[in-house]
Amino acid sequence: RHARPGPRYTSYPPATELTAAVDGAPARAEHERLGREPSDRPISLYCHLPFCSSLCWYCGCNVIATRDRSRAAPYVDTLLAEIALVSQRLGRDRRLVEVALGGGSPNFLAAADMARLCQGIRDAFDVAPDAHLGVELDPRDTSDELLDVVAAAGYRRMSVGVQDFDPAVQEAIHRVQSAEETARLLDAARARGLHDVNVDLVYGLPKQTAERF
Repeated sequence: RHARPGPRYTSYPPATELTAAVDGAPARAEHERLGREPSDRPISLYCHLPFCSSLCWYCGCNVIATRDRSRAAPYVDTLLAEIALVSQRLGRDRRLVEVALGGGSPNFLAAADMARLCQGIRDAFDVAPDAHLGVELDPRDTSDELLDVVAAAGYRRMSVGVQDFDPAVQEAIHRVQSAEETARLLDAARARGLHDVNVDLVYGLPKQTAERF
């Protein structure tokens, strides 16, 4: 019963709903709707960081594969401007109870840009003391400096992509990642207080067998 296509919820609205017919009208309607939200209702925030230094061939997310890290800073500028607009509409005192930074690979950002983003979120909303703050990190490409930034910003949740440790499968999906470098990231993150960890695994990949999986 699991061998059938199902809906993807990697973004909202899902990519299947985005067409060339979309113009400014939906954005204006959304802007007006935000202003009608009850002021006592807490909110959650998802920030999409679409950049990856290399593309995994199974990926269905909205991703820009590039090694030009200078592209991240102006993207963060635009993201912060959008966050400010939403905050203006909802109210600066709106209680924020959950933040998720996903992608792409948020670790594509320089530590300074990640710090700007984390601070910008706190400047825009009233982040609850017990807010659930989470970030997706790629073990192949996460620096200790970036871990220091997210830990200092209060992030305690981490999502790590593994998919499969079988070398043949990794070659087939263009994501070669050893168990050792994955464990290094988990150990380094936990040492900084990121104790709530989930690991992504995927079944149905090329070269996989039930036994090896």
